Amino acid sequence: MRRLRESLMGLRGLVSFLTIIPAGGSFEYAPRYFYLAPLIGLIEGLLSTPPLLVNKPIGAALATALTYLINGFQHMDGFLDFGETLLTGRRGEEAVRILKDPHRGSFALTLGLINVILVYSSLLSMGKNALVTLPITEASAAYVMFITAYLGKPSEGGLGRVFVIEAKGRGGLALSTLVYAVIAVTVPLLYHWGIWTISITITVSALVSVLMALLTVRLSHSRLGFVNGDVLGFSFELSKVTLLVTYSTLGYLLGVNPLNKLLKPPWCH
Repeated sequence: MRRLRESLMGLRGLVSFLTIIPAGGSFEYAPRYFYLAPLIGLIEGLLSTPPLLVNKPIGAALATALTYLINGFQHMDGFLDFGETLLTGRRGEEAVRILKDPHRGSFALTLGLINVILVYSSLLSMGKNALVTLPITEASAAYVMFITAYLGKPSEGGLGRVFVIEAKGRGGLALSTLVYAVIAVTVPLLYHWGIWTISITITVSALVSVLMALLTVRLSHSRLGFVNGDVLGFSFELSKVTLLVTYSTLGYLLGVNPLNKLLKPPWCH
């Protein structure tokens, strides 16, 4: 019973930390349950999808805004900070100084603009199909964030250090992968996808997740020498954009609205 209470406190603390949802809980336990990050991503994705029921540009615009608002822009903040550090080409102490500089330059502003445009255009092109792909994408991005922490070297200080250390806990990777796998299968099943469609989705998501995590860790270690909170946020946004663009591109290559039957909501049957 005590273990269950602690788990619930950790989950609530993680929700409160990673989103603007006042779930309560205790931050003391939140890092220990970082492996539940894909579940938090799923929650963010589901809460962002209602505007997509309006198959108009305004629906995609509102959904795009919600993907940033629900997590309090903290992932975007890390994306801008580390992204600017990468584009300056600096390494070592100078790169760390740029990362911690509260003032952002043109690199960060441009990256932020590109991020928003790609997310919006991808959701718009997928239409109501994004009711399925957005929750999966958000869960995948959160999973990438966990893998990045698992593979990365912790920084000397900062809040992200605790999460990076806890991610390496015994069984954390297996548990996070299990949570993510359940989400990746369950969400499509609710929309009556076939087995082959689910297999393709899981394969694409898994490949992108692993590649984005490995890329982020490599870049972070070569430029900073560690992985911190900003880098975790960068990995989240990078994987989110990459997956949405991938899904959108696949749809375009296969024809106009090629996934309509596959992604048809259950209430339309």
